[in-house]
Amino acid sequence: MPNSTDILSSIAEHLGLFAEDLDPKALLREDLNLGPVELNDLLNFLSKKYQIVFELEDTENLKTVEDLVALVEDNLIA
Repeated sequence: MPNSTDILSSIAEHLGLFAEDLDPKALLREDLNLGPVELNDLLNFLSKKYQIVFELEDTENLKTVEDLVALVEDNLIA
C-alpha cells in the first residue's frame, strides 16, 4: 500500500515538481496556484492512480498538500 511519501511524489509528479521541492504545508490555492480546475485535475489523477473515489464533501475543505495526502490515505484504508 502506498505511504505518504509515495502520495506526495505522485502529487509532485502531476504538478511537474520534484517531491523534495513540495512542502507538505504548502497551501494548494495560494502557494501552488491551484484553481478549481487544476485541483479537480489533480484529484482525478490521484483517484485513477490509486483507484479510489473522493466524496465532494471531503474535498471542499482541502487547504494544504498535507490535507490532500491525508485524504488519499484515508480513502486507501476504507
